[in-house]
Amino acid sequence: PEEKVTCIPNSADLDLFASGQGGGERFRSERPWLQNRPLVVYAGTLGRINGVSYFVDLAGAMRQLNSEVRFLVVGEGAETVQVEERARGLGVYGVNLFMEPPVSKQEMPGLLDAATVSTSLFIPLRPMWNNSANKFFDALAAGKPVAINYGGWQAGLLAKSGAGVTLPPADPDLGAKLLFDFLVDAPRVVRAGAAAYQLAQTKFSRDELAQELIATLEDAVSRTSA
Repeated sequence: PEEKVTCIPNSADLDLFASGQGGGERFRSERPWLQNRPLVVYAGTLGRINGVSYFVDLAGAMRQLNSEVRFLVVGEGAETVQVEERARGLGVYGVNLFMEPPVSKQEMPGLLDAATVSTSLFIPLRPMWNNSANKFFDALAAGKPVAINYGGWQAGLLAKSGAGVTLPPADPDLGAKLLFDFLVDAPRVVRAGAAAYQLAQTKFSRDELAQELIATLEDAVSRTSA
């Protein structure tokens, strides 16, 4: 029965990402290819279902629109070699797209502090519209705009809140244009980051959701005992 179902979503670790404020400056200064340029980040697994080749195609199309925008893949997986080969084939590897090994959860705040936009990606697979990818919630906790390439509740949330942008999964050229339009609108980028953090605070706070879980379990126990 619906009245007996409580849904607690994935959550944003606000305390962890608060520790990364300011870490982005060091991250950028240590990378001559980055410095003060716009940075689009994909941080996560490079598996078949993630479709990170789409990210490479975005970089290829963006190079024609604004060669200063940098794309960074941080992670590894079954398609690491494929992604690198695609980037080399498009002539973006080491030019406007860069790849680095995965980082620990404790290093994620500094990485996302350096990002202009963080992404969450999947191959076109409708069941994945119901996903709750950690990278989406990490971006919210870091107060960063989110770009995704799938529909579902996250796309609706971004559209309603203004916390990011949804890109067409089958058209990376159009996706790059939408991302370009977003990046050149500095006030919109700032508003999106603020909206992302507000979502983290008001809807996905890990502490508050943990308390909701505890309350739900305690209520279930009390009803059983009664």
